[in-house]
Amino acid sequence: MLKQKKIFLAWFLIAITAGLSSFGQQQTPVYANISEGVKAFYQYLPQGYPAAGVKYPLILFIHGSGERGPGTSTSLPLVLRNGIPKLINEGTFPASFTVNGQTFRFLVISPQFGGTGFPSVNDVNNMINYAIANYPVDINRIYLTGLSMGGGVTWYYPGYNSYFASRIAAIVPICGATEVSQSDANNIANSNLPVWATHNSGDQQVLVSVTNDMINLVNNRSNPPNPLAKKTIFNVNGHDAWTQTYNPSFRENGLNIYEWMLQFKRNFVVLPVSGLSFTAQQVATAKKVQLKWRTETEINISGFRVMRSADGIHFTGIGFVNAAGLAGNGTAYSYVDENPLPGKDFYRLEVQEATGAVNFSDIRMVTLDGYAAVTISPNPVKETMNLQTEKDIRNASLQVFNSTGLQVFTSIINGNGNIPIKLGDLPPGIYVAKITDRESIQQIKFVKQ
Repeated sequence: MLKQKKIFLAWFLIAITAGLSSFGQQQTPVYANISEGVKAFYQYLPQGYPAAGVKYPLILFIHGSGERGPGTSTSLPLVLRNGIPKLINEGTFPASFTVNGQTFRFLVISPQFGGTGFPSVNDVNNMINYAIANYPVDINRIYLTGLSMGGGVTWYYPGYNSYFASRIAAIVPICGATEVSQSDANNIANSNLPVWATHNSGDQQVLVSVTNDMINLVNNRSNPPNPLAKKTIFNVNGHDAWTQTYNPSFRENGLNIYEWMLQFKRNFVVLPVSGLSFTAQQVATAKKVQLKWRTETEINISGFRVMRSADGIHFTGIGFVNAAGLAGNGTAYSYVDENPLPGKDFYRLEVQEATGAVNFSDIRMVTLDGYAAVTISPNPVKETMNLQTEKDIRNASLQVFNSTGLQVFTSIINGNGNIPIKLGDLPPGIYVAKITDRESIQQIKFVKQ
C-alpha cells in the first residue's frame, strides 16, 4: 500500500508539473474587428504573464496564403498549421530566452488575414496598434516574421515607408513572396532595420533569387545599413524553409532567430506625459477625421500641436490644443480635421512642454472612404475594363462580382497608369470590381455592355 501511495504521489507531481508547463504555452483565440482584413488572431501569453511593471517583447507572426480565412472559429485554426503558432500549440516553443545576460518572455500575436490577395500594410499596422493598446508591449522590441506570403508581408511592411520601418526592431522573412523593390530596400536600409532572411535553394514556388536580390538591394548602397542584412540559404529543395528557421535548435553564430532578434531594439523617446493613447478615424458619412487622445498624467505641458502628413514622413501643423493644466493628472482631448487630404492622411501629436522642449506621439494613418485610388474607364465596359491609377499596384487581388454577389472573375494585377483587363466572356449586366492591395480595399460598380 505504501509503495502504491508513492507511485500515485509521483504521478500526481508529474501531472502538476505538466500542467504548470502547459500554462506557459497558453495560446488562445481572440475575435475582434481589428481591420478590414483581420477579424481574429491567436494570442500567446508567456508564463507568469502579466508581471507587475514588465513590458514584453512582441512577435507578430504572418502566415502563408494557405492559412487565409475570415477569422471564424472554424477558419482560425488554420493559423496553427505552421511556424511559431504550431510550435506553441505543440508545446515546443521555449518559455524564455536569455540574451546578453537578460531573460525575455515573448508575447506572440498570430492574426488570420482574409481575402484572396496579400494583407495590406494597414492590416499589419492596425494589428500592431491593437497589440500596443491592449497588452503591455515593449514598443522598442516589436519583431515581425512570416513565411511565404507572410514572408513577403514581412519585407513590404517596413519597406512601405520609414515610419513603418522604425516601428520594428528586427525582421525574419522566410521564403518571402514579394516583388523585388529598390524603394522597399531603401526604407529598410535607411532605418538600419536588422534583417535575417532564409530560403531554400531549390524552392520552385518562390525562387531563391527573390531573397538574394532583396538582401543585395538592402546592403549594396553607398551608405549601407548597420547591421548589414543577412541571409541563410538552405541547400534543399521545396518551399518549406520555415520548419528549420523557426526550430529553436537551429542556430547560426550561437543564436537562434529569437535570440538574434532580441539583440536589437529601438530607442523611442519617452513622452513627457504618461499613458498617452491616440486614435484617428474618419467621421461617419463625412470626409472629416476625428482625432482623440487621452493622458494619464501630465507634467509641465503647454499643449498639443496636431500635425498631418501625406506620406508619413513630412509633417505640417494644422492645429493646436491647449493642455488642461491639471498638473499630475490626465485628461481627454479631441480635434477634428475638417479638410483632410484625399486618400491617406498620417497624423501625430507634437507634445509641447512649458520649457519649450517638444516630443512626438506615435503616428496614426486614416484612409478616407470614397477616395478613388483606382477608377474604371470607360464605364460602361465593353470587351476590356481599363483600370486607371496613378499609384503603383503590386500583387493586388481583383475580384468581380455579379448583381447577386457571386464571384465571376478573379485575377492578380500589377502596374500603374492604365491596366487593361479582358472581360469579353462576361454577359451584359451590373458588376462590382473589388481591388485589394497592400494599402487598401476598394470596390467600384461598373456596367458591362
